[in-house]
Amino acid sequence: MSIPVITAAPVSAPSTVQASGPAQPAWRQFSVLLTTVVAGGVGCLIAYWTWRMVLRLAIALAPGSGLVGGGGGGSPDAWAPWWVPTVIVGAVAMILWPILAAHARRISLIGGSAAIVLVSILIFPVAAMCIEFAVLTREGWPPVLQFIGAMPRVLGEAVRITFVNLMYSGIVTIPLAALIGLLLAAFGRVVAWSVDWISRPRAG
Repeated sequence: MSIPVITAAPVSAPSTVQASGPAQPAWRQFSVLLTTVVAGGVGCLIAYWTWRMVLRLAIALAPGSGLVGGGGGGSPDAWAPWWVPTVIVGAVAMILWPILAAHARRISLIGGSAAIVLVSILIFPVAAMCIEFAVLTREGWPPVLQFIGAMPRVLGEAVRITFVNLMYSGIVTIPLAALIGLLLAAFGRVVAWSVDWISRPRAG
């Protein structure tokens, strides 16, 4: 009677294939985070410069002074503070930068330019809507129906101000914004390369 031969199952050698690293290495995450913060600061600067130098608006809109009212009087809800459009545009810049500039492997130069160009265009409708809301609420918040009814006029004025300003200054502001976005994306690439180069010997 033959005795069955029991063979041991082959023991597989330990896999030498390392688990794939994270989709976004730490050095790339750092460069994206840094350039996102810088893009937010650039958006704030563009918004403030547009508010004060292009639209030539005062720091605040006084009651009854139209769009370029003088300085400081009036109740707190009677004027449009400069920091409102500045903060809005800066926040939008920080949202757009990771979406348009942070690609799978590296920061996109074209995407960075596109992000800052959009920010430079967005400041005009944001500023226009801040102005319209300030004028609309200079004597207190209107009734809800009146406020809703004014929305088409507010949006129409935002589109008009954007179109007019782009016609006059867009030939300068758009190429300048594209250049700023390009330089910012290139800065992000240099930061990512530098951090990767510094950390490489330590990993070895």
